[in-house]
Amino acid sequence: MLLLPSDPREPLWNSAADDCGDLPTVMSIGGWVRDTAKMWPEGAPRTLAEMVLIAFGNPSETTLHLLSQAVVAPNPRARKGTGVGAAWAARARETAIDVLAEADSLEEVLERAKTDWG
Repeated sequence: MLLLPSDPREPLWNSAADDCGDLPTVMSIGGWVRDTAKMWPEGAPRTLAEMVLIAFGNPSETTLHLLSQAVVAPNPRARKGTGVGAAWAARARETAIDVLAEADSLEEVLERAKTDWG
C-alpha cells in the first residue's frame, strides 16, 4: 500500500472508486495507511484489509494498468500491460483475506469476499 500514490486525486484512486462504487472508502485508504502504525494492532489491520478488498476486489483493466505504473519504476522499454498490477492486486487480496481470517474462519472470510467485496 505504501507504493501507491498518497494523493486521493490520482487517477488510480478514481479508477478504483469507479470499479467498486465506494468513493468514500477509496478516498480514505490513504489516511488509513498513514494511521495504521499508530493504531496497531487495535482494529487497524482488519479495517485496512476490508478497504483493500473493497477497492481492489474486482479491479478493471484501467486500475490494473495504473497499479502497474505505481508499483514499478517507470521504464520506457517496459511493456505497458497490466501483469504487475494484477499480481499486486492478487497478493493484496490474499493478504487481506489472511488478516481477516485470523479472527474469523477462512470459510466465513471467503464467503464475505464473494458477497461483500466483489
